[in-house]
Amino acid sequence: MKAFRAVGIAVLAVFSMGRTIAAQEKAEDLIHAALQTYASSWNSGDAHAIAELFTTDADYTGYGSVMTRGRADIQARYESLLAGAFAGTQLTAAMSSLRFVKPDVAIVDGTLDLVARAANGAPQASKGLFVAIMTSDGGEWKFTAFWTKRLEPGAAAPSPPR
Repeated sequence: MKAFRAVGIAVLAVFSMGRTIAAQEKAEDLIHAALQTYASSWNSGDAHAIAELFTTDADYTGYGSVMTRGRADIQARYESLLAGAFAGTQLTAAMSSLRFVKPDVAIVDGTLDLVARAANGAPQASKGLFVAIMTSDGGEWKFTAFWTKRLEPGAAAPSPPR
């Protein structure tokens, strides 16, 4: 009877681990999709769509080290950025690492590549880094904290760990 019970516990453990791995893989896909939505919304100048990727009480700290709190203020900040200094820029976001600290909380970091046009029409590229804390909210992964840092011109982004 003890052997039967031990086998049953082992089967449940393997089944549970398989479900956890599958849930993390699905979450990873959703987090990746949120980053792509962030970039495509930036590229189309849609501050509202970007703000919808944040929780209502989120924090955002951008390149200029200005902290913005709350989704409404984050939207206003992006409206200002995308109509001002970053109007017409194109952004690419790439995830370097993802760590689940709880099933519904993840730390994500990666790189941002931004291309603007100089007055003469030549592309000007800059690189940045981001760190985000994301939480699952009803099956949607949203930024609860998002921090970005522009790399100095000529600085290379760090390689992802192996």
